[in-house]
Amino acid sequence: MNGSAAKDHFAMNGTVTEDHSGMNGTIMGNNHTMNGEDDLADSLEQWATNLAEAAKAYRGASGQQSLLLRSKMSNNAKQIIDAIKDPGETPFEYSMAEMGALRMMMELKIFDKIPQQGSISYGDLAASIGAEESLLTRILWMLVSTGLLKQIGENQVAHTRLSKTYVDGNPQGAFFQIMFDEGMITYTKWPNYFEKFGLKEPREANYVPTTFAWGCEEKNFWEMMNDNPKRLKAFNLSMATLDEVLPVTGMYDYSWIADHAKNGDSSRTLIVDVGSGKGQALKRIMASCAEIPASRLVMQDRPIVIEEAENTKDEMLLDVKKMPHDFFKEQPVKGALVYFIRRIIHDWHDDNCRIILSHLARAMDSDSRVLICEQIMSNPPSPLNAQTDLCMLGLGAKERTEKMFKELVPSSGLRLIKIWKAEGTNVGVIECAKGEQTNGH
Repeated sequence: MNGSAAKDHFAMNGTVTEDHSGMNGTIMGNNHTMNGEDDLADSLEQWATNLAEAAKAYRGASGQQSLLLRSKMSNNAKQIIDAIKDPGETPFEYSMAEMGALRMMMELKIFDKIPQQGSISYGDLAASIGAEESLLTRILWMLVSTGLLKQIGENQVAHTRLSKTYVDGNPQGAFFQIMFDEGMITYTKWPNYFEKFGLKEPREANYVPTTFAWGCEEKNFWEMMNDNPKRLKAFNLSMATLDEVLPVTGMYDYSWIADHAKNGDSSRTLIVDVGSGKGQALKRIMASCAEIPASRLVMQDRPIVIEEAENTKDEMLLDVKKMPHDFFKEQPVKGALVYFIRRIIHDWHDDNCRIILSHLARAMDSDSRVLICEQIMSNPPSPLNAQTDLCMLGLGAKERTEKMFKELVPSSGLRLIKIWKAEGTNVGVIECAKGEQTNGH
């Protein structure tokens, strides 16, 4: 099994390991923490050089390499901006008003009404939704002022290349909507929540910040979402963005599974995808390793998800066995070669994760593997990782660092073999074997 560890000083999150400051930009304008203006000038020159080198390498780049280089350029540009600004300027840069304006315009589908080419008057836009022109203009001016939209003349507005992301049905735009609805609304209620429940991490699935903020604290997040089909639809759409950003392949070599399919027990289940969704991960694994036969794979998820997967009749998944299963209960497929679990562990706090993983540990044979595919936070984390972690906090869950996984795995009846990572992504595969103290099945 092969895996490529990140060798660059910059991970996808843009963390700088050798500069004087990280992605969060701890060097501030007139109160420079560096030793004098000469040191600042040297750092500015170095960041500018790094930026130019990344820009040069960007020519012809594609895929994960393109993503990595864009992250490098963005990181170095931010270092420069953070180093020269005055600390007193920073409070004015947190634009809650921009986020509120963007969310409202998405709700009204304004981005769909602005022509893809050309412009439209504020008056015509207002008339199309039955709004007062002066009100709509004031809200849109917020987005014009930040460059998300552009104004033509005095009364026309047009798309930029960035604003088209927020047309209805775009997964990336839906991701912002979810981060606002399930994140921002929750954050505004943090003082009330922690005053009531204490300054400690929520460890259960209910009585968590997000359901508290929405007035249904006795429910868990998933129960709450099922009660609101509109929000659930946006949530599911936004998850398509994460499927694009968070890879399945490239970190871990699945070819040994194909070798076992040829040379091992022909009746043995090769992969059980626990919490499979509609089979997106299995499709990528099979696409990367065509010798893995679909007929020896199993998808497990909630009954409604499995029913949707069956009704979809995806050609790649027709021969895959589809099985309704609650991963908090005993794993029914015993002795599979691989139990694959992706983007599930971060949905739960440690105690619940131990229940999920221990069921897999007890179902394993001595040569079975559990492959946990998750984001692995750096320490300190990137802004995106920190943001998603605080969203997970709202659900009573968490993102984890490598150290956290190393503590979680052995406490769940598993033995950690290796954490596989690749350049240009925070996603890793935590490969686990059956723990020595795990009871047999």
